[in-house]
Amino acid sequence: MIYILCVSHVLHWLLNAGEPFLSVVVIGTPVIFFVSGAALSVSRSKRGLLETIINRLKRIVVPFYIYAVVAIALALIATALIPRIELVGFRPVRLSDFSWSDVLSVILCQDVPHVPYMAHLWFIIPYLILTCTFPFQVKLIKLVNRHVYFAACIVLFVVVQFVTQNTLIREVLCYNVFVVAGYLYYKKCDMKLCLLLGLVSLAALIINEQFLGGHFSPLQDHKFPPDWVFGAYSLFVLCLVSLIFWKIRIPQNGILRVWNKRGYTMYLYQSVTFAVVAALRQHTYASSAMPVVRVLLDAALVFVLSTALSYLTYPLERALMKKLE
Repeated sequence: MIYILCVSHVLHWLLNAGEPFLSVVVIGTPVIFFVSGAALSVSRSKRGLLETIINRLKRIVVPFYIYAVVAIALALIATALIPRIELVGFRPVRLSDFSWSDVLSVILCQDVPHVPYMAHLWFIIPYLILTCTFPFQVKLIKLVNRHVYFAACIVLFVVVQFVTQNTLIREVLCYNVFVVAGYLYYKKCDMKLCLLLGLVSLAALIINEQFLGGHFSPLQDHKFPPDWVFGAYSLFVLCLVSLIFWKIRIPQNGILRVWNKRGYTMYLYQSVTFAVVAALRQHTYASSAMPVVRVLLDAALVFVLSTALSYLTYPLERALMKKLE
């Protein structure tokens, strides 16, 4: 899923693919939250609130700070070495651009101001809120029927979009549906329930498109802030993927283990991957290859470069984190 996210972001940033392809690959983020919930359900370490917050700070916030410093340094170096760099979406970065409010923005994990290709960082705050506070939800889940609790989470998300346009509130309530789904149903959901949820989600999308005058594509219009159309599509795809892999098991291999272990690091540094991909395609196949070929070449480059880059960034991240312990 991290790979799908990286590819979809690169394709969006390059404007290299059209609809409905760009909408189809938007599913990555909900699945990541589902996997987080699933990991919490099978974790042997039952942390309290304080232990959970400390763990999240170490695993999410500190790597982000390291990435922010590296990203700023690379942007400054690129600007100094190539003052008139011509790269899609790139803008010159100088140390004088940064203010104390920009430093605060980094400290709060909101953004890395002035540095290009940072659109993927939005998920950090919702993820921290959900994973740090999830011990509270675990206590609530123990008090009620799990299906009732899951349904209540869906209803709360649907209702709140008619109450507020606040992006953070809607993101938290939307992705909470998937964290709770992972926690409640990973390896605990029968095929009939999965099929029913998938069909209900698909029916809602069809009714919206055919009878309510709504639209599905582009799905990005429904993601920021997330609405019920985005939620329904994400649930449908999640159920569809679950049904497909009900009996199929993807065997572990070396590359898969690398992506599983270094996934968050790869996600952060996809901005660097994107810059390299953009530069390579700009001077090679950007204008000569067919759109489908460009998409395939971009996807292959993202995979190769993300994997290769992780052999530099992940050891650097681990070494610095070890010194901070």
